[in-house]
This record gives sequence, C-alpha cells and structure tokens, in this order.
Amino acid sequence: MPYCINCGRFLQEGEVCNCTANAQGAPMQQPNNAAPQGGQPYNGGMQPPPYPYNGQPYPQGYPNQPYPVPTFNQQLANPPKKSYAWILAIIIPLACVFVLILMAILVPSMLGYTKRSKQSSFNSKANILCKAANTAIVELDEKTKGGINVKGRYIISSDKSKNSGVPFDTGEFYAGLERYFSDVKDYDYFIVFSDGCAEYTALSESWTKKSYVGTYPGGTARNITKYNPDGIGGSAGEKASLYDLYKDALYKLSTYVDKER
Repeated sequence: MPYCINCGRFLQEGEVCNCTANAQGAPMQQPNNAAPQGGQPYNGGMQPPPYPYNGQPYPQGYPNQPYPVPTFNQQLANPPKKSYAWILAIIIPLACVFVLILMAILVPSMLGYTKRSKQSSFNSKANILCKAANTAIVELDEKTKGGINVKGRYIISSDKSKNSGVPFDTGEFYAGLERYFSDVKDYDYFIVFSDGCAEYTALSESWTKKSYVGTYPGGTARNITKYNPDGIGGSAGEKASLYDLYKDALYKLSTYVDKER
C-alpha cells in the first residue's frame, strides 16, 4: 500500500496526501470508497463525517446504536411528581384528633363562662333595683306632707297582686322606681322592705319559666341567694325560679312578723 513520503500516512490507489496537495497547490483527491473530508478510519474505510442534529454531532456509538430523532410538535414526558399523600394520611387524622380534644376542653369552659357572666349580669341588675327602690321611697317620703308610714317589713312586687303588708300607697313609688331604673318594666321582680329600707331584691325575665334570677344581696356567679330576715342568706340553687324565691320570702317574712308580735 503506498504511503505519503512527507507524513507517512497510508494512501489509497491514486490518492494524493493532503500535505502534498497543499504544498503543490493541487486539489485534494478522495477515493471512491473514502468517506468525506473530516472522517476517521472506520471498518477499513472512513467513518461518516459528523452530521449535526440541532447543531450537535452524532452521539457516541453511532451508527452501531440507533439515534432517536424526535418529530416536530412532540413533547418530552415530564418527570413523575413526588407524591405526598402519605404525609396527608398522617397529618389529617392527627389534626382531627387535636381539634376534637381542644373542643372537648374549651366548649364546656366557654359555656360555663357564659353562664356565670349571665348570672353576674342579673345580680348586678338586682343591685340596681335595690338602689332605685331606696331612692324612690326616700323621694316619696319627702314629697308627702308629713311623710309616709314606712314602718314594718313588707313586699312590693312588679305584680301588684303579690304585694304584701305595704303600709302606703304604691302608685307614686312605681313611678319613682321607673325614673331611677328605666329598664324595670322589662323584668318581673319583688322587693323586701324593712322600715322603709330595701334589704332584699330579686328579679328575672319571668316568674315561673326557666330563666336567670338575679338577687341582691347576691350569691356567687353560679348561685342565687334566698331572703333571710336575720341577714344571713341561704343558697337557693341554680333551678330556683323567681316565684320560688318569692314564696320563700313571703313565708319567712310572715313567720318573722309573727315572732315580733
């Protein structure tokens, strides 16, 4: 096989080496079975030159391995997304359990707080009623020539039929009570007087229906107090109605008056 005397490269029959052709200005010749310029030896011949795909050469191993050529408008598959379902499967049940436990703790506390707050509000209104009654009876005594008879123990009620032992006309008293307690008509109530001084008051939204009952002197926020002429109030419990307190006060008052006689 002939070879180039300049660079020593083996040549095909009739082939002129590049270095010789460049030196002499002759055109470079390529044999028929030679690959285009730029090739490399391949299976006794020349490897085809790089055929760029999108500006890139053939991959390594061509042509022994097929080179996939994507078609136009073909979208490459997205990589699979990581699944976090197992995290939700753990967190959601735990969150539900936590909410249930929190509700079991907070709901009774909130209901108890609401009940105590409501009871305290009614006790406060009973206190206002007591102050308004004392002011109204003092005003009535001052307006009446020679004053009014306020001696003894008696009951004045929102229901006049429940008044007991009152020694004076109550018409002016009710008018004065409204001036000093404008919301008094919204409640049922009774007031126990001793020698012209209101010593016990009780009021509610109803005489008999289940409702909050405020008293003065009042008990705790969870309880209401019964009337006691000796000044030591007893507990009436949470289920006592205004009418229950009235009957208890009327009985104690009559008993106490009998003892005084």
